[in-house]
Amino acid sequence: MTEQPMPVAAQVTRPRWTGSRIRRIFLGLLLATAAMVAANLLLLWPWMQTWGATKEEIHANLPGDDLVSGANIRTTKGITIQANPGQIYPWLLQLGVDRGGMYSYDRLENIFGLNVHTAEQIIPAYQEVQIGDFWRFTPKDYVLNPGPGLYVRRLVENEAVILCFGMEGKPEESCVDSWQFVLVPREDGTTRLLLRSNMAIKPELPIKLTYYIQFIMERKMLLTLRERAEQISSEV
Repeated sequence: MTEQPMPVAAQVTRPRWTGSRIRRIFLGLLLATAAMVAANLLLLWPWMQTWGATKEEIHANLPGDDLVSGANIRTTKGITIQANPGQIYPWLLQLGVDRGGMYSYDRLENIFGLNVHTAEQIIPAYQEVQIGDFWRFTPKDYVLNPGPGLYVRRLVENEAVILCFGMEGKPEESCVDSWQFVLVPREDGTTRLLLRSNMAIKPELPIKLTYYIQFIMERKMLLTLRERAEQISSEV
């Protein structure tokens, strides 16, 4: 009886991590990163920076533009709402996680324990707003305390709500980052809601590369404000 040869296990040739191979991989990663940064700055950032705004609105002087001295970054967003300014303004006065909410992605924000619930109606208790009031981004008993939020800097009834980013209990005379909600009525009975931000923050690159996070929340906020105001308008 002829003996059968024992099968020989195939040997796996592992790639050798030579210096040239590592350099090629590193160079590829570097080029891919550079391409993503370039795409962000050339395509994504300009789109986010002026989402929904017309050329006239982008270049217009808006209430609150003088609030941030030496601003080096500006964004202007806009949305058309089938309602008059008086039906939109009360919703703006309710901003704040422990007030009427942020009109954004409640479920996402609550993953981080913010316990925010966006209001579906006008709440009279939140309509009494004074210059200097602080609207929180985090609950009062949050782990981050004092936390970030918005200081009310100017109010023009049915026209503008001008806010400045800051930390609770630490108001600054100078503002380095603003939120300017501006209501512009149109002849057809609709209203343009503009959201402008002026920032005096350097370096600019980190802001532009991470801005998509803020953009996602701001865009949702504008869409929800439109939904709320138009719902009330249709009931009148």
